[in-house]
Amino acid sequence: MSRPLRRNMQIIAAVCALAALAIAAFLLLGQFDGLEPESPVLEPPAVVLVPDVEDHKPDQTAAPEMLARFAELYAQNDDLVGWVRVPNTVIDYPIVYCSDNAYYLKHDFLKRPSAGGAPFLDNSADLLEKNQNLSLYAHYMRNGTMFTALHNYKDIEYYKSYPLFEFDSLYDESLYKIFSVFYMAGNHTDEFFYYYPTSHFADDEAFMRHVDQLTTRSIFTTGVDVAPGDQIVLMTVCTYETDNLRLVVAGRKIRDGESIVVDTSKVSANPQPLYPKKWYNKFGGEPPAQP
Repeated sequence: MSRPLRRNMQIIAAVCALAALAIAAFLLLGQFDGLEPESPVLEPPAVVLVPDVEDHKPDQTAAPEMLARFAELYAQNDDLVGWVRVPNTVIDYPIVYCSDNAYYLKHDFLKRPSAGGAPFLDNSADLLEKNQNLSLYAHYMRNGTMFTALHNYKDIEYYKSYPLFEFDSLYDESLYKIFSVFYMAGNHTDEFFYYYPTSHFADDEAFMRHVDQLTTRSIFTTGVDVAPGDQIVLMTVCTYETDNLRLVVAGRKIRDGESIVVDTSKVSANPQPLYPKKWYNKFGGEPPAQP
């Protein structure tokens, strides 16, 4: 081989190596871009406003039949418990469950280490039982994935356009009417109220106290009612108006025979929502009376 040809081949090899390194760096940055150190609300409550039912007994009836469309996914990961979909967003994800709430903060659906994690259901839930309050969590990511698009619901016009979301369990397909969009501190230190993700309530009164806490904080008055016996789903993501803050979008399951239409003419800005204390410390103002 001549020297010029050998030199040209060496140059080509070097260029290829540099290109491979650039591609690898691009993929790595794409995978980890947007990782935020804050995790969803996972601490115990400061005050038990909606206590667990001490004498609650699991439902002993046979498990219902899984929806056929979940069979293949469930075979890949039996932590699968359902699917969440928010219209006009990238939120269209399987939901997983683990007894350790922190696991899916750093693992994807296939249980591989991942900066973005996977959307998951709070470990207080049991989808074979009657759960009145289901809490879903996922990261905020600067690349727009996971639950980042929930930030759209800070805009009242967006809410009017998309007042519904879908959450399907392994056994049931359901639509939810959004009744509250609110801010919550990521911990319970010196707070008015700590968002307590229990799935069961002692009685209807305890459940409705919980609902009152959520609606009092809503930045919108939606006109969507919540009644004893309803089921609600709350989706939580980090937000950054102050440190250690969360945005929560809460929906109520559409009842049997109820229209899926939300009368958005009733929607208006709440003139005085109850914010976390840190909000008033930064932006001023006085909190309204608490429920």
